Amino acid sequence: MRPTLVRPSAHPESGSAYVVVLVVLFIVTLLGLSLTLVTQTEFQIGANERMVTRVFYGADSGVSSAIARALVRSDHSGQVLNLTDTGEDYTGGSLLATFDTGESGTRVEVSPFYPILDVPCNLCEVNNAGTYSGRDYRKVNHAVTAIAQRFVTYDQGVTRRTLAEKALTTMIEVQPWRVPVQAYDPIDDATALQKIKF
Repeated sequence: MRPTLVRPSAHPESGSAYVVVLVVLFIVTLLGLSLTLVTQTEFQIGANERMVTRVFYGADSGVSSAIARALVRSDHSGQVLNLTDTGEDYTGGSLLATFDTGESGTRVEVSPFYPILDVPCNLCEVNNAGTYSGRDYRKVNHAVTAIAQRFVTYDQGVTRRTLAEKALTTMIEVQPWRVPVQAYDPIDDATALQKIKF
């Protein structure tokens, strides 16, 4: 009987493949988690950008509505617009009572027109021979502010949480313009003047 000799292995690193696979798996897992975090962050940034844009255009719509009311009806008073995402009108007297749980919308508060500059209309002097020969037409610059709030309601419409807010102030020049007397009402109203932000 001969003793059996155990020869040393030609590959002393035979267990290292398992360690290498674990390290590669760990690195790939970290890479996947970091990509998931980046994707989630980008999604949140996009949602916030969409909300801010929606609020900005809500305020812009409030200003456009105020300009249309001033030009068509000579109505220079402030107004509040309640806009729903579904496009349905508000039916109740309360803003919150019309929403169910989780509903969202935009509330736009538009200030009264504030006359900044009131001078005789220079266009009227050019058209003396026409219908604008009356000296009661003026060139008037108005300031108007619209504050839009994006909100969501919960607890059956009892609680409202503001998600975003944007204030937009615009100066509007209109000529020739026959200025109604009520256009100057905000000058003497301190609460109306506080709504103008310029």
